[in-house]
Amino acid sequence: MAGMGWKLGRGRGRQYSLAICGVAAVIIALLGKAEAAIFDTARAKIADFTAPVLAEVRAPLAAFERWIGGVSSLFTVYQENMQLRQENAELRKWQNVALSLESQLQRYQVLLNAVPEPELPSVTARVIGESTRPFVKTMILNAGAKQDVTKGEAVLDDRGLIGRIYLTGERSSWVILLTDLNSRVPVVIEPSHRRAILSGDNTPSPRLEPDVGDGAIKAGDRVLSTGDGGLVPPGLPVGVVAGEGNSLRVALFAKADASDFVHIVKYSIPAIPPPGTVSPAVPRSDENTAGPVARQTALMRPRPTPPQDNRPADRSAAPVEVEQDR
Repeated sequence: MAGMGWKLGRGRGRQYSLAICGVAAVIIALLGKAEAAIFDTARAKIADFTAPVLAEVRAPLAAFERWIGGVSSLFTVYQENMQLRQENAELRKWQNVALSLESQLQRYQVLLNAVPEPELPSVTARVIGESTRPFVKTMILNAGAKQDVTKGEAVLDDRGLIGRIYLTGERSSWVILLTDLNSRVPVVIEPSHRRAILSGDNTPSPRLEPDVGDGAIKAGDRVLSTGDGGLVPPGLPVGVVAGEGNSLRVALFAKADASDFVHIVKYSIPAIPPPGTVSPAVPRSDENTAGPVARQTALMRPRPTPPQDNRPADRSAAPVEVEQDR
């Protein structure tokens, strides 16, 4: 009887434990819906605490993944080598073309006295982990508020744009990827200059939703970021158009799964002075301060002649010659 009573008490204890766990889960779920900021702050604190451990654990795993990838590609090395040689020859040709165009662009900027594009500051961070919350897939970096990383900044690797900073801690930050369902980024399509919205749908190739303009969109067109809304800097490479008609998608340049180090770009929209503000004085475009074209134009411009005085002479003021008596 004592044994049966002990078993009954143990069974009731398990039922009570399950009931308590269920009530606690419901309470936590309701709090998560009502007070999302509290959970985001707690998540950032936990990420800061575990960032050093994640960095140490990530290093051997990344080395093992590279080793596995090397073994799996051992049988296709010769074919890939031939393809790389052909691509290398093509890239050398395009490199010469790019260098020539860059030199011409610099000369044109000097002739036109154009203002060069400012270089945006950036912070290099290391990928220390991945998470499936609060979005489908999130990248965790080892840079945070101490490195002056703020929410909304663009994240890219050596190939192109990856996503944006969603949450920052003291020593870590979370990135929402372009492929996520909650990602919306304004882009421009070249060469048609058609504006569009890049919408993630949890697939490797996000959707492309044309917005402004009527230019033709075809497969292979380049997709770049715009500065609309101040989300990301303009001109960042995103990918190329894939598909046609109503099923337009973008094959991304960046590979989030293969990125170990990324760059966090700092960007803000230039401040516009309010109406009525006196603009700073512009220096006079004379021969010493103007550009080459302005100096040449100033030299060719005829010099203004001083105005002539056409008024009648005042004879009363003229000296009078006195005849001497002979």
